[in-house]
Amino acid sequence: MIHSLLIALLCASLAALTAVVLNPVIVFLAYKKNILDIPNFRKLQKRPVPVLGGMSVYMAMVIVVFAGQFFYPSHEILVPFVGITVMFYVGFLDDLVGLKPSTRFFFQILVISLFCYEGLQLDNLQGLFGIYQLPPYVAWPLSIFAGVGLINALNMIDGVDGLASSGGVFFCTLSGLFFVRHGDPVYALVAVVFVGALIPFVFCNLFSRKYKMFIGDSGSLILGTLAYLFCCRMLSAPNFYPLDNYLVSVMLTIFAVPVFDTLRVMTVRIIHRKSPFSADKTHLHHIFVVLGMPHFIITFIIMTMGVLLVVINYLLSLLCWHPTVHLVVTLLVNCSAVWGVYGILHRIERKRPEVFLHLKARVRLSVAAPVRQYKSFQNFLDNKLMCMRRRKKRP
Repeated sequence: MIHSLLIALLCASLAALTAVVLNPVIVFLAYKKNILDIPNFRKLQKRPVPVLGGMSVYMAMVIVVFAGQFFYPSHEILVPFVGITVMFYVGFLDDLVGLKPSTRFFFQILVISLFCYEGLQLDNLQGLFGIYQLPPYVAWPLSIFAGVGLINALNMIDGVDGLASSGGVFFCTLSGLFFVRHGDPVYALVAVVFVGALIPFVFCNLFSRKYKMFIGDSGSLILGTLAYLFCCRMLSAPNFYPLDNYLVSVMLTIFAVPVFDTLRVMTVRIIHRKSPFSADKTHLHHIFVVLGMPHFIITFIIMTMGVLLVVINYLLSLLCWHPTVHLVVTLLVNCSAVWGVYGILHRIERKRPEVFLHLKARVRLSVAAPVRQYKSFQNFLDNKLMCMRRRKKRP
């Protein structure tokens, strides 16, 4: 056990070091080749920002996962690696030239179908509705629907600095703990490697001006694909602990914010006879932006919401309800939290604008001190990164 943990920590540290080295180089190349996210009416940034963060995460992952094969030689990671690579290049092309939604959907369905063919599918409901093993003609469509939905949910939530990547750290950490407890060293290694690769990017994305870049579609599609793979692996694991009886509810809770926020946004767009994939500013994070909150505080609030929902789900599991009852209560809690926060604030904005203006004024006063500390840390981090680059350039 200790040996496995040391290997995992070593690989995570190597991934983090690789990302630290690559991030400034990729930012420089993005500016040189003009691979930038240009501000427009629906973008929240005020200046062009490099959009190659996914490349840093992917390259760090590739280097370390293959290095990890020396410790855990296994062919299990080959098919997931191929699928992640395909999704990375699809996202990379989307960042460069922009792809049609139909093209992205085609490759998403293709990759999930490949996973299903190799047995990586959602084919066990763990006793939910009294159902355990699902036949292939049910498991395949369910897997494609859930996989494509999860990939797009994580892609759509990438709207403020650090949100998608922090969510990646969150679910990779929880998944890694699960795999360690269930004796799955290969997937535990993959999880901790992504944690190590994402943490430096989170710092650059949230706290740096000179080396700031977005994770882009290349990164968010990688995270969505990885989330699907982890869900499949968790559902196929043996039930060792009481919480294992509620894995479907647990996974819905881990991804509660992106999944339920995306469901609400798409439903509202369809009701208003718009494309569910049309761009607007109706996501949960947008209402916090309207309130005047800076991005790092929005990310902190939404991630805190995610942590609290997971804690609530764990406490509910201690009541030892039937999995179906537990799922219904979980859905009610998650929907109330994710939809309720947006619904209340949006209603106040529309029906009581004077109250909303008062809230904005209170928010402006409340965040003044944290913003000053944030800018100080931002300057400190940029200066440190600049010193590191100057040392490397010295002969």
